[in-house]
Amino acid sequence: MAKKKTKDYIEPEEAIEIIENGAPHKVKDKVAPELSVDKDAKEAQLLGSTKEAIALRRAEIEGEIRLRKANLKGQIDTIKATESAKEKAGKHLAVFGAFYLCLLVLAFLGSVQFTDGENLAIVATLITLVVTQISAILKGITDVSEPKDPVELMSDIVHKQIDKDE
Repeated sequence: MAKKKTKDYIEPEEAIEIIENGAPHKVKDKVAPELSVDKDAKEAQLLGSTKEAIALRRAEIEGEIRLRKANLKGQIDTIKATESAKEKAGKHLAVFGAFYLCLLVLAFLGSVQFTDGENLAIVATLITLVVTQISAILKGITDVSEPKDPVELMSDIVHKQIDKDE
């Protein structure tokens, strides 16, 4: 009578053989690990996955940097868009104002070469007038009046009224 093998049941012949030999002589259900994969292949696989992980992290960092740059550029553009014309002109003239004045002085020196001695005083007067006017315009643009505190304004008005009453 053949009985079915179960987890707890083994054939009597196998039991006798196990008792005589001392240890199980064969393993039926377990699969032996593959020995065909060599050490170099495992290292290559590990290095490949490491390179991929590094490349992925690098791409993430570069994406974060690009996003941060775009945010900062947007903030700079917002600041530039909200600047008044006076602020823009002041910045421009702070950079190029001296160049413009030097250019006018050089124009004067160049015009002296082509004018008669009789007209030299007139040219010098006109150039001086232009330079003076441009300097005044530049000063008017670049001078930024600070807004006063309302409390200070009221204090000034009260002091003026007191001085008038006396």
